[in-house]
Amino acid sequence: MNLRTTFLAAGLLLALAQAQITTDPANFTAALNAPAGATQFDYRGAQVRIDTLAGLLYTVRYEGPRTAYGPAGEVIGAAIGDPGIQQPFEDWMKQNGERIAKETKPLVVGLGDAHTLTFLPGANLTFVVAPKEAPDSAFGAPRHVLGSGPVTIREYSDFECPACQALFNRALGQIKTRYVETGRARFEYRHFPLFEIHKQAVAAAEASECAADQDRFWEYHDALFRGGVGNYVGLAKQLDLDVGRFAECIANRTYRDVVEAHRAEAEALGLRGTPSVFVGPFLLPNPFDVDSYDRYLRMAKAKSAR
Repeated sequence: MNLRTTFLAAGLLLALAQAQITTDPANFTAALNAPAGATQFDYRGAQVRIDTLAGLLYTVRYEGPRTAYGPAGEVIGAAIGDPGIQQPFEDWMKQNGERIAKETKPLVVGLGDAHTLTFLPGANLTFVVAPKEAPDSAFGAPRHVLGSGPVTIREYSDFECPACQALFNRALGQIKTRYVETGRARFEYRHFPLFEIHKQAVAAAEASECAADQDRFWEYHDALFRGGVGNYVGLAKQLDLDVGRFAECIANRTYRDVVEAHRAEAEALGLRGTPSVFVGPFLLPNPFDVDSYDRYLRMAKAKSAR
C-alpha cells in the first residue's frame, strides 16, 4: 500500500513558506489556541505533545479518538503551517483509517517532500509529525565541498535544471556568505541528473567531474550554471584546463559511475526533484528561503549533541 503516493494525490502538500516545524513553538500553540509555553495540552478531546530542538518546534505528537479526523487534521495543519490540509486529511483517513488501525508497527507517510507523518499502533489515533531526516549513513563520501563548518549543507542538483540555476543565482551566494564563510556550515554539491527531462544533465555532470579531475570543479560548476551546458570543451578552454586530458575524460565517460551513484543515492533518499537540499539530516521544505537555513543549522547542531 503506497500511502505516500496516495497522500500526495489527495492533495496533502504543505505550504512551503508557512511551515511551523522549525519555527518558534509559540506559532504552533497560538494556531491551536493552546496555552503559551505549553509542551503538552488537551485539544478537542486529544492529547498533543511537542518536542523542541534549539528552542524550535521539532516534532508534534497527537493521540486522540480513533475516528476524530477533524481535530487530527487541524493539528497537522498547525504543525506544517497549512490549515487547508484538514479536509484532504479527513477524506484520506475515511478511506484508509481502518487499514491504518490494523497496523502493528509504525507506518510512515510522506507529508509533501520535507515532512513525515508516522502513525503509531494502538487503540487510539496516534501519530507524530516531524521533519524528514536522513542518517549520515544515507550519504556517500563527499567529493565537492566548500568550507569546513560542523554541519553539512548538501545540495542534490542538475546543471540543466532551471530551478537549480535559479538557486545558484538567487541564493547560493548568500548561503556561502552567511553560513559557509562564517564557519557555521560546509557546502557540498551532489549530482541528481534528471535525464528523463534534461537531455544534457548527465553529460554536464560528467563534464564537471572531468574538471574536478584537474581541481577545477567549482569554477566549472559556476560556468555551467551561467549558461555553459552543452559547451563542455569550450568551457575547459576558457578555464585554461588541459583540454586534451579533459576531452579524453569526456570521451571515455570516466566519471559515469560516480554520477550514477549520486543519482542512485538521491533516489534512495526519496528525492523527487531538484534542487533538493539537506541541512545536516534535515530536508529543507524550501531551499530558496535563505533565512530558514539558520533554523535548520541550529536544529542540526542540537540534534548532533543529543
